[in-house]
Formats: sequence, structure tokens, C-alpha cells
Amino acid sequence: MPKRVSTKQVLMACQMSFEGKGNREIADTLGFTEATVSNWRKLEIWQEFEAELIKAYKEQLYNAI
Repeated sequence: MPKRVSTKQVLMACQMSFEGKGNREIADTLGFTEATVSNWRKLEIWQEFEAELIKAYKEQLYNAI
């Protein structure tokens, strides 16, 4: 039976990806397969959260100037 995934796990995976972790490391850490993590990247929630992370990072860079 497939594992159920929570929104929190997808967001954690997205954060890890943003920090430079690859699918294999994310999958190993969270106990899923690389294919599952790859599929998560296509989810709307992933893309929205990733956009928020990028925006916050850009703001941080701008404020550091």
C-alpha cells in the first residue's frame, strides 16, 4: 500500500530542494522514492511554495544591499 503524503512533507521536500538537495537525498530523508519526489515537483503547491522561497530570497538579497 502506498504511503500517504502530507502537505508538510511536500513543503519540506521543496525547502530541501531549494537548499540544494537532490531528489535522492530528499527521498531518502523523507522515506519516499526518487520518482515520488520528482512527481511532487509537478504539483501546484510545490511550485507556489518554490515561488515564495525565491521571492523571499530575492527580498533578502535586496535588503542586504
